[in-house]
Amino acid sequence: MSKLISLAIETTCRRGGLALGEDGEMVERIMFDASHRHAVQIVGRMDELLKRHRLAAGDVGELYVSAGPGSFTGTRIGITVARTMAQAVAGLKTVSVPTAHAVALNAEGMEWRNLGVVMASKDDQVYACLFARQDGGIVQQGSPAVLGAEELLGQFPRPILLIGEALDHVDLSGEGVTIGPSEAYLPDPAAVWKLGRQAAIAGNFTEAAALLPIYPRKPEAQRLWEKNH
Repeated sequence: MSKLISLAIETTCRRGGLALGEDGEMVERIMFDASHRHAVQIVGRMDELLKRHRLAAGDVGELYVSAGPGSFTGTRIGITVARTMAQAVAGLKTVSVPTAHAVALNAEGMEWRNLGVVMASKDDQVYACLFARQDGGIVQQGSPAVLGAEELLGQFPRPILLIGEALDHVDLSGEGVTIGPSEAYLPDPAAVWKLGRQAAIAGNFTEAAALLPIYPRKPEAQRLWEKNH
């Protein structure tokens, strides 16, 4: 029986990468910087990665893509590459992986009671997603929110560990708040692969046509109020 080949794509931030898996094992992970986020360059890196393992794009059975939120351009490029590949490779199954979930895995080996992944949004707003440990994993709690720093600090449970790229731009220090190490701020393609593989095993695939970027948004009522006032 041939091995199941899986591939993960991470292009949502200034550090991108790919991860290749065979059956239930990740066999290689490569990283690249923002200057390599053009679609043609990502496809080129993908081809190089596959060739090192004597594989071609047609051998890939599952594709996992980091869907944001993140860089507008980078996120769209990753989604576009995934959708294009899904159209070109017969039988390819795809999984959309929320980038905040990939960042949350950076805290897997840390000590915390509540975890907040905070990502930059527009107009000094912060996209925040809360997580808790559950059944040996890290599970999202409630829905993500887009709020100002002060309001966000007022709503966070305590104690809480914060990680994420927003910490490079916004002061979220406060009582009961621990700021995680900077190396935990960005998503890793290995985490995208792990989460994608878990979703695939559970049968939670995403139709290629439904692969869309996740954008940070304020609540609908707030956006409508601001539009009319």
